[in-house]
Amino acid sequence: MSLIEEISSRLQRSYQEACSLLNKANTTSDVEVVRIRFLGKKSDFSEILSGLKDLSPDDRKSVGQTANELRQHLDLAVSTKASEIGDRELEKKLANDPLDISLPGKLFSRGELHPIYKVQKEITRILQLMGLAPVYGPEVEYEEFCFDRLNFKAGHPARDMQATFFVKGGSAKGPLVLRTHTSPVQARVLMSLAKQGCPLPVRVQVPGRVYRVDDDATHSPMFHQIEGLVVDKRSGMSDLRSTLDFFFREFFGPETKVRFRPSYFPFTEPSAEVDVSCVFCKGKGCRICKTSGWLEVAGAGLVHPEVFKACGWNPDEVQGWAFGMGIDRMTMLKYEIPDLRLLFENRLSFLRGQQ
Repeated sequence: MSLIEEISSRLQRSYQEACSLLNKANTTSDVEVVRIRFLGKKSDFSEILSGLKDLSPDDRKSVGQTANELRQHLDLAVSTKASEIGDRELEKKLANDPLDISLPGKLFSRGELHPIYKVQKEITRILQLMGLAPVYGPEVEYEEFCFDRLNFKAGHPARDMQATFFVKGGSAKGPLVLRTHTSPVQARVLMSLAKQGCPLPVRVQVPGRVYRVDDDATHSPMFHQIEGLVVDKRSGMSDLRSTLDFFFREFFGPETKVRFRPSYFPFTEPSAEVDVSCVFCKGKGCRICKTSGWLEVAGAGLVHPEVFKACGWNPDEVQGWAFGMGIDRMTMLKYEIPDLRLLFENRLSFLRGQQ
């Protein structure tokens, strides 16, 4: 018998033996044994085909083609047998399994938006109704934008009130800080527009995270603010008041009252603290509002002429106003949360109660 006949005969015998074992297989494990023995890397087929190197190129091609056809047939037979036995095993398991698959499944709790995010989204939506487009800026800011261009002069006591985090090393352009308010973005917007010839009107809102060295029941070292800035040829306190009247009535309800109290901020003149009628007692007086019937919610005022000058605008040609509020405080009032720290602890019992 020639070598090619011997190899072909061995291939046929191996194939017949594999088919015989497959017919006798009763479990998927039996089928897997056949697959590994006849189709694996160290299978009978591989051992037989190792002798092809001694054949001529034409004989090698002929035997190789036969071997590939046998392997394909065997591979299909193995897959078919495994599928048939697998289906039978699954049916048997389901028939004997005490699990009632017709019972309703257990529902997993669905994730919800965080209260701060929901309030920020609502505030942003209301301000957009009034034409204030959201803009964003860096949280690591140059001291120049955080203080100098906002009329916080060097040595100004208001700089101490900010309780600032300074970034070690700074930058070649100047000291770096974690911004203490979102107002640096206002300065950046004004400076950017000044290069474009001061196009009017300017109507923007600035939401974002800010940082101060503070931590208690009503303060956090990281918190959220949102500010509004409007600049036009003529836009004064009456426009500011009507804007905030609309905003707070939209946010807290139509019965909400708003009042301004004289105050001081370096970047506005005149400046005002903004109060709303207590959302807990409806202005009647309670422990939360210290029996006054009012709650402080924001700061506001006309943009200081020095800020316009520092940002490249002529204060004699334009007029503008700005306001700012803490998103975290608005969240506490909206959901009647007594401690600011609850918003950052990620306690599921608390978060589920705010849905």
